[in-house]
Order: sequence, then C-alpha cells, then structure tokens
Amino acid sequence: MAAILPPPVLPGHRVGVAALSGAVDQAALDRGLSALSVLGFDVVVADNVRTRWGIFAGEESERLEGFHRLAADPSLSAIFFARGGSGLLGLLPYIDWNLLARFPRAYVGYSDLTPFLLQVVDRLGLVAYHGPMVAPDLGRGLSQTEVASLLNALAGRKQTLSAAHEFCSGRADGVLLGGCLSMLVATLGTEWMPDLSDALLFLEDIDEPDYRIDRMLTQLHLSGNLTNIRGMVLGYLGETWDTAMTEDWQCRALERFDGPVVGGFQVGHGVPNYTLPLGLEACLDGERCELIIGGSLNTE
Repeated sequence: MAAILPPPVLPGHRVGVAALSGAVDQAALDRGLSALSVLGFDVVVADNVRTRWGIFAGEESERLEGFHRLAADPSLSAIFFARGGSGLLGLLPYIDWNLLARFPRAYVGYSDLTPFLLQVVDRLGLVAYHGPMVAPDLGRGLSQTEVASLLNALAGRKQTLSAAHEFCSGRADGVLLGGCLSMLVATLGTEWMPDLSDALLFLEDIDEPDYRIDRMLTQLHLSGNLTNIRGMVLGYLGETWDTAMTEDWQCRALERFDGPVVGGFQVGHGVPNYTLPLGLEACLDGERCELIIGGSLNTE
C-alpha cells in the first residue's frame, strides 16, 4: 500500500538538520545551512552535526541523541540530513520509532540514509524523500530545477521526471521504493529489508564498477526481491549504466523480471539531483521515458 504524505513543508517552516552517518565537511555544511535559510526555512541543527569521531559524526550515542532531540521537537516540519557516508545501518535498531510516529514529518536524504528512509515508509506509513542533503548538495548550490523539484515534492505536488532511455518497454503503476543499490543489498537477510512486492523499484549508486552493479542486481534477483516488482527506475549508476546499454550482459542483468526498465533519471549521486517521494504511487512510462509521481494523495 502507498504511504501517506506528511504535512506539507513550506518556506517559513522550521526544519532540522541531523547527522546519523559520516563526519560532515564544515565549509560545505555552512554553505548548505545558508542555502536552506535562503529557501526560507528556519534551521535548527542537531548537537552532533559538527562533531567528528573517526569517520562518523560522533559516537553512536551522540548521533542518536542529536537526532532524537530534533525528532522530539514538534515545531519541526522536516528533518534534512547533513550527509551520507557510513554509519546509519548500525543505528537502525536503536532509533525510537515510536517517537518518530508521534510527530509525522518529512525526512530528506539519500545514500547511506536509504535504509532509514525505507523504514519511515514501512514502519511509519509516511512518504520519505530521496533528495538533496545539506553539505554535498545544498552546499554546492542547487539549480533552479532542483529547488523546484525539492519544494514541489515537500509540498505534495504532482511531478513528472524525464529520463534518457528505456531498457525494457512497457508501462507500470506502483509504489515508488528503493534508493542506493549497495545500501539496499546491505539489508538483505535482516529485518530492515523492505517488502518490494508490487513496487516501482528505484536504484542508484556511486563509483561502483560494472561487475559490482551486476553482482548486486544478481543478488537481489537470487534473493527473490525482483520477482514481484512492477518496474525499475534507474538513477545515476555510473557512466556505463547512465547511457544506453551496448552490452548483452547488461541487458540480461535487467531482464530478470517482467516489467519496464527506464534509465538515466537524474536522481542520486550526481548533478542534478532531483527529489523522489518514496512510498508514493507513481507511473513508469517506458514508451515516453517518464516517471509520473503522485500528487496530493495525503489526507486522512
């Protein structure tokens, strides 16, 4: 079933910035915080965002406490994540999901945040946003089209994204789920792997060689998680995959299920990075290379 949209997030609202994963580059963070303010948001920063503990934004307890303090603030309409990196997966069992359920809001991130966003959809029944993070994306400066995509998604407006090419034709409707391919595969065999049945599966990643992408797609297939999906939406995966496929082995990797596959969507670890509402109903049109996303499905 589709999730419901959280309350709309609009300029003028208070938003939080959390860091559950990697240590954050401070110069990029400052630029990103400034960009959030320019968009009209009143920004509240988690206590640990400027903390460094090895490769992480603080020890586990610091990251959890900083996040939970934001989550307990009912005035925050959204929580953006400062960056991805590594470290989120081990925190999933310790997140206070009951606290998050008390205050429905938007959560915005990608990469290492993929398992968290999918749990927001699965456990809380809320749409979560695969979208720009503060340091890497807002810190570099979003284009006008990226800003429009983010603000339209957070306001619950219908969107249409265009892609470069189709791999397998057809048209399919389903709930949009997925995110970073390697992070999705990392949850296989755990309670944190979501049910992808009847989903439009979105996948993206960064700096993964072709053989690893093929292996991860094969692992998803062998685990049975591609059996009942309705279509596949490919964002940035690397140069070989972001252009029209020329190798037979690539075609076989994507023909292990019966449904449309459309690639080249500008979402994920690249520029531009448009926003996808995970958990929302969408239509994948392989003939037109378009993804038509939701609308105002929220309400009750």
